[in-house]
Amino acid sequence: MHIRTMWTGFAIAAAITQCTGASPGPSDGSPILGLWGGRHAALSLTDSGGSIEYDCAHGGLAAPIRASGDGRFEINGVHVREHGGPIRDGEPVDSVPARYIGRIIGNRMTLRVLVGPDTLGPFELQRDAAPLLVKCL
Repeated sequence: MHIRTMWTGFAIAAAITQCTGASPGPSDGSPILGLWGGRHAALSLTDSGGSIEYDCAHGGLAAPIRASGDGRFEINGVHVREHGGPIRDGEPVDSVPARYIGRIIGNRMTLRVLVGPDTLGPFELQRDAAPLLVKCL
């Protein structure tokens, strides 16, 4: 294959993607699954919910993510604050209710976590990407 032909193929594919845009996640009611990673967050999604890990916290999603037609979702869950240093015997877990909201377009997800009056994020995640976490010391 000639280099010119190869570049023409890339240009056509890029033009089609730009014209049509990336498609939202599946809206057929099936759950969004898999590993999603990005800066400061690692998300693991299953057909029963999910778990998330942040730099100094972790959490859980109480139900699977099922995106709407435009890729948006909202799921209840919990957020667990962590701290540096050892965990003491009998130390209570700092777990609070949370609301996970976001949007999936293709293999990309924007995620915010509502914890009381605070909003964590936005986290920009990508399917099957390695997360970049800096754990509390």
